[in-house]
Amino acid sequence: MFIYQILFQKAEWPKPDMESFLHDADFFVRSLRSNGQLVSQNDVFVFQEGRVGLHVQCLRKDSLDERFNSDYVNQWTSVLMDRYNVSISYEYVGEHLVAVPTADVNSSSSLILYWGGASPIRSGDNFGQIPLYHFPYTNTRQRSYEDINSWSRSYEEIDGLWFRGSMGEKRFNHYLSDIKSPLTKQGRSICNRLEALTGKPSYYYLFNYDSKKMEQSCPSCGGHWQLESKLLEKFDLKCDHCRLVSERVKE
Repeated sequence: MFIYQILFQKAEWPKPDMESFLHDADFFVRSLRSNGQLVSQNDVFVFQEGRVGLHVQCLRKDSLDERFNSDYVNQWTSVLMDRYNVSISYEYVGEHLVAVPTADVNSSSSLILYWGGASPIRSGDNFGQIPLYHFPYTNTRQRSYEDINSWSRSYEEIDGLWFRGSMGEKRFNHYLSDIKSPLTKQGRSICNRLEALTGKPSYYYLFNYDSKKMEQSCPSCGGHWQLESKLLEKFDLKCDHCRLVSERVKE
């Protein structure tokens, strides 16, 4: 991961403008995050001698290049520059101590939709994370990745509720692991779009914590899906027909 400081600079910062500026700057940062250009989650704006700064993290060193901007990123860039007369720049700070393996969509033979990490789309060859902005827009009407981001947020919230186990563990396990749950249907629909857009076989990771029955056959088609050896040192189960991967219950 690579750390940058986003700098908003102007000659004077009238106090009455600061609140509205921070509100709009927050939408600018959200647009970068929704596009996959930023992967850090907690935003703290700091006023520094005539400029406002914000430290962020990116998957790639070139993630903030203008060529990767979405329509929304460009729109909010214009809002900040026109409405507040600020200049926006990115100052490279350094590389994070913990490296995050990444991959390229073009060189990946297949894809896996897998919640967790900086990007929910992984390479089927090395499980490296692929930045969203390297893909065609999956939400073509809005030219965005909002369908993927929505699924990822839902998965995160449901997984957290399941893990804590204080609000009905069985119900949330169902959302994560049942082939017919709304979360699974949404994720598989995204995989279908990814495959149509990229031509790459796109697999959905189906959570399996406690079901020995799931190991016996693919929960979608009923076919054999046990692998002779682990895929990517992680998955024991794979159905090429239904585009699903999962794991055996850990003893």
